[in-house]
Amino acid sequence: MRLDRGATGFCGPGDKPANETNLTLFRSACWEAARRIGGRVGELPSAGASSFHSATITSRAEEYFVLCHAHLLVVAFTEVPSVPGQPLSRFVNPPPWADTYEAVGFRCLQVEDLSLPMSKVDVAELAEAELTQIRYWRPQALSDLLFNWWD
Repeated sequence: MRLDRGATGFCGPGDKPANETNLTLFRSACWEAARRIGGRVGELPSAGASSFHSATITSRAEEYFVLCHAHLLVVAFTEVPSVPGQPLSRFVNPPPWADTYEAVGFRCLQVEDLSLPMSKVDVAELAEAELTQIRYWRPQALSDLLFNWWD
């Protein structure tokens, strides 16, 4: 998998900042997904010190945690909420209603994508500052790089 610039959330001095994900688009997709399953959207906190935004979508039968990358148009789903500073775990494949994200331009990542070892990830497009962070933090899988709390 080839990563675009901004995947780590970092840029160096003099680098053009990475694009910001349109949060209105993400929020709209969350509300549409919740509407389709007769559910509701929980808090939509800002990314803060992470490389992602998150939302909770709850129906009567299930609860999903949606992660939206702060700079790339990708989303992922987990069974458990994110805890600031802790590695993310228990990723799940996109639920059937995830097509609401794809309809507005997001790519929904599969568990297979997120589990991809870093040795199989193409980082050629990343800025030098991002490569420096990768060497420092040593992510093991694509999920560790995309959804991080690096400071």
